[in-house]
Amino acid sequence: MALSPFKAPAGGQSKTGDKRRILYVEDDDVIWEVAEFALHKDYDITRARNARETFDLLRRNIYDLILMDIQLAGSDLDGIAITRLLKGRYDGTVPAYAADVSSHGAPIIFVTAYTSLYKKEDLERAGGDERISKPVDFTRLSLAMTRLLVRDL
Repeated sequence: MALSPFKAPAGGQSKTGDKRRILYVEDDDVIWEVAEFALHKDYDITRARNARETFDLLRRNIYDLILMDIQLAGSDLDGIAITRLLKGRYDGTVPAYAADVSSHGAPIIFVTAYTSLYKKEDLERAGGDERISKPVDFTRLSLAMTRLLVRDL
């Protein structure tokens, strides 16, 4: 039995067409290319390499779901801090580029190679909805994405 991602009815989408919009915050080119290859047929997937790009894209677009790497080389904020900002749980000084930016309630899935460093409960407290380990099992990721997208209808 083949698994395929959920496709919402036309009225519940953030983009016209039949693909749900996904923002993947990922600094590694190879991981991004693999994910884009695995997901592009079923999702409209966009990449942000760091915190500034993330907030810039969220200021201009609405996404149905966010995939969030935790350790972002070259970024002033890691994925946990970005998530806390988006979920209103950040207790530091908000960078000017992140002020008044919303995720519009999009669920966030942390995608990390360091699952042993980050307890699921801590990531949930930061605002994450799910945690997937790298290397990514795309069947597991697709199931988690589908579950979260259906939940938010």
